[in-house]
Amino acid sequence: MELQLMNERRHNKIYNDESYTYKIFNIDYDKKDVFQEAFITSKVEELDAHAPLIDSVYKKDRQWCIKFDLIKGESLFSLINNNPENIKEYINKLVTIQTSIHTNFCTAIPRQKAKLQYGIKNSGLDESTQFDLLEMLDSSPKHKKLCHGNLTPHNIIISGDDYCVLDWNHASQGNASADIARTYIWFKINMPEYAELYLDSFCNMTGTTKRYVNQWLPIVATARIYKDNPEEFDILKSMIKVNEY
Repeated sequence: MELQLMNERRHNKIYNDESYTYKIFNIDYDKKDVFQEAFITSKVEELDAHAPLIDSVYKKDRQWCIKFDLIKGESLFSLINNNPENIKEYINKLVTIQTSIHTNFCTAIPRQKAKLQYGIKNSGLDESTQFDLLEMLDSSPKHKKLCHGNLTPHNIIISGDDYCVLDWNHASQGNASADIARTYIWFKINMPEYAELYLDSFCNMTGTTKRYVNQWLPIVATARIYKDNPEEFDILKSMIKVNEY
């Protein structure tokens, strides 16, 4: 059966046929990361988080693949680009989905604090800055909410009144505002004209102060530096400088 390319990313490509969706990873993608994503997704499947349903994990032509039940619809990213006049509606939709995810708990997946600590320690920033950020992280509220870890408009597929949330490989249990900070950073880098609209929507919907979310920015931005994406570095570094720690 012929596969139709649906999306192409840095580490994988997404294909559909008439019955299934396939996430096919690059040849050099680490096996353990494939199984980590499959494991986390399988645990989130049990929750009310609209995760895709895994059918199987296998290797073909030296490439690992996660096979899902068919995922239909259009990405929120595509909807925003094609219908910018509806941006407030789409941003509110994203925040509604994200806050709904945060109502879940999943003790089987990694802890957000440990992931952030690892990112900070391997960020390459000077030891004094790392120490301050680790102290700041250690003193933050200890929450255990389900956090997606990379909830961008690319990872939300809309189909009528239904939706599916993709790419759970960065998911963790932790603080919802840190998860919001990660999405805000994505907007600042990729769709800066909508970043404040997104943050305003979250704060208005949840009664959270901007100041509280902003306190997470230097922590999350530093952990993101560890990913070593050169095009992001200047923006991430500016977020660390702006905040007092």
